[in-house]
Amino acid sequence: MEEKANILFVDDEPMILSSLNMLFKSKYKVYLAENGFDALEIIKSVQIKVIVSDQRMPGMLGHELLRQVKEISPNTVRMLLTGYSDLDAIIGSVNAGEVFRFINKPWQGEFMLYVMKLGVEIYDKVTRLQVEEMQKQEEPGTEEHPVSDRRVHIEVEEENSTVMFIDYSSEETQHLVDKYQSSYNVVGVNSIDAAFQEMAKRPVSVIVSNINFGDVDGVSFLDTIRREYPNTVSVILTEVKDAQLAIRSINELNVFRYLVKPMPEDQISHTLEKAIERSKAYKKTPYKNVLKTAEEIAPDRFAKNEESTLRLRLRAAQALLAKNRGKNK
Repeated sequence: MEEKANILFVDDEPMILSSLNMLFKSKYKVYLAENGFDALEIIKSVQIKVIVSDQRMPGMLGHELLRQVKEISPNTVRMLLTGYSDLDAIIGSVNAGEVFRFINKPWQGEFMLYVMKLGVEIYDKVTRLQVEEMQKQEEPGTEEHPVSDRRVHIEVEEENSTVMFIDYSSEETQHLVDKYQSSYNVVGVNSIDAAFQEMAKRPVSVIVSNINFGDVDGVSFLDTIRREYPNTVSVILTEVKDAQLAIRSINELNVFRYLVKPMPEDQISHTLEKAIERSKAYKKTPYKNVLKTAEEIAPDRFAKNEESTLRLRLRAAQALLAKNRGKNK
């Protein structure tokens, strides 16, 4: 008989924990905690595959708990129960980088069962691929024949990370380009079509983008790029402070950071450094791109209309570049 996966629910209301336990106990080994401190003790002693935490708890907020869980057990899939009223907590949890999915209250039982199953499968796949990678590194002889050309290629790639800034304000875009062009290959654009054209030209490590583009949905725009270029890390830099957009940016996009203007430039600099590190990690170990792994596990759930307007615009930019290159040969 297959061993049940360990999952953990954290909430300061015993009745909610009881209802969650009833929903899941037939399929999983369920652990319960009424506060973040007890949850951390469980995480330290038990291999928990998925943790779902309430946000509003005394002593330790949910996103603070999940940040610590990430440090203790990085492969544990982390989810947050929250309401739209918790705007600062939602944006804070995005920027701490510890949440795979937001679950809105009140939740639906069928959806909870689905996301739990997906979370367990993500944990299993990431852990398996991680073990396989470690085993390959430990194989005899792997250190006897270093590939110097590959090492040089990696060093060159790291020196030439490209950052693209996208904003409707040409003045603001130019300011960011001037600020960071000494540190990175930098390009600034002021429209979605210009962004698609630049993406078709070169690998881009990080996109820093507004999501306020009038009649175009900024989250869908970034998701279109993510699907075509999964190693590109997205950072939102916008004046729009909106809980629903922040939740969508995690659940649909797995955005790296959600920054609200005005933002101190030292924080933008730090975010760029960390985002480039994330992009390099995706290239080296693709399974660490958790949303991409989720899509591989459940492609039907993440399917998008292949002929969507944004996708067609991206395809048009790619086709135009290919045509121009053919003429120049």
